[in-house]
Amino acid sequence: MKVQLNNARSLRPGSMNRMQRMIARRIRWIVIATALLAGISLAQSGTDVKQKKSPDLTGTWTTTITPPSESGAPPFKLLFTFTGDGNLLATGTAGDFPALGNPCHGVWTRTGDHTFALTYLCLDFDSSLQFTGSDKIRGTLNIDNATGQLSGRLDLTHFDTDNNLIFNGCCATAQGTRLQIEQLP
Repeated sequence: MKVQLNNARSLRPGSMNRMQRMIARRIRWIVIATALLAGISLAQSGTDVKQKKSPDLTGTWTTTITPPSESGAPPFKLLFTFTGDGNLLATGTAGDFPALGNPCHGVWTRTGDHTFALTYLCLDFDSSLQFTGSDKIRGTLNIDNATGQLSGRLDLTHFDTDNNLIFNGCCATAQGTRLQIEQLP
């Protein structure tokens, strides 16, 4: 032990740095090789990956929301992500300043074999990025057993910045598809 300690003490600082660089390079190559092998393994096992037409809502859905015709609002895109623990995230292209995506958070639950209830809140902003109020959306969604397509109805309640009720809107429709895994060529 003393011999090894004495030998380590007799090493010059430059040789220690060289040794540390060699060790760091070896570790780097080991990490790269491990990552490559893991990637190859996952790619081979994932070549047959197909998402089933699941009656489960979890995952990400691309949807088109069509407000009632009397609202005068055009249809818009909305991305939903439903988590396994009953939470949801949504962002869309509606509102006065759609570049912000009108961030939305909420909850969902299963109410039947292919039916679900949800409630979520969205924050609204104007073109100068000032908070203008919020929306509470409640709805029901269904997954078609044959096609796996999502459809449903959403009702909106709009509040001002002090959470005072401004209006209730009924019966926007939602149509969507589950985001699928796409393998690299």
